[in-house]
Amino acid sequence: MRYKVDSSGNVGEVVGSYLGSVYLRPPGGGVEWSVRPDLLRDPTPQELGAALWPMVTVGGGR
Repeated sequence: MRYKVDSSGNVGEVVGSYLGSVYLRPPGGGVEWSVRPDLLRDPTPQELGAALWPMVTVGGGR
């Protein structure tokens, strides 16, 4: 998976590009949004960890 951060600080998974826009989806699913490619950057390890934290399974998947 490839994640990017938009100019608002929102982390999203890159799901595609079309007509000069990159489409992102929140980690774990949700509504996609589009961003100009020049407004995207790679997330810091802290940003990525915070974005992915809600997706961590609690209890070891019993």
